[in-house]
Amino acid sequence: DEEARDTAIAARLVDPAVLAARAEAGARHGAADGLAGAGETLRRRIDADTAAHAALNDRLAADAADRRAHELRRRRWDRWWNGALAGFALLVPVALGYGYHLGNGAGEASGYARARDEVAAASWANTVNGKLARRIDQASEQTIPAIAACPKDHGWKREKRDGAYWCFGANPDAKTYSGWLLP
Repeated sequence: DEEARDTAIAARLVDPAVLAARAEAGARHGAADGLAGAGETLRRRIDADTAAHAALNDRLAADAADRRAHELRRRRWDRWWNGALAGFALLVPVALGYGYHLGNGAGEASGYARARDEVAAASWANTVNGKLARRIDQASEQTIPAIAACPKDHGWKREKRDGAYWCFGANPDAKTYSGWLLP
């Protein structure tokens, strides 16, 4: 019986050579599965890294394009602003010069007219009529304004002839008239 039992146990026991062969096959199979899994994991990581790298390159290219567009807009705005400032800087002296020219011409014309009037007045004042008018004015300050106004209550009569007003002395016999053109 012991022998039968040993045989049964021996039949159940695995041969060490078979066990070594199976262990080696299992190790190879485990290593192959491990390497295949590691390779697949590594391949997935490489693919993910490649996709991330491509996305990063796309983002960097988009950022560079945005920077170039912003820089171009800023340069255009600066160019427009500088042109406007240069135009204004040129316009101000031109406007000032033109205004000075106009004002100088108008002032010169006004001064010349005033001087001409003063010269004419001084020249007339030195004539016989001018001297007579001066004596009349010195005699009474009311005489020259009364002559210019032609008041009816002082015996004067105003008439319109040839589009102008004349002042005549009221003459009772109406045969002779003497008068002057009103200003």
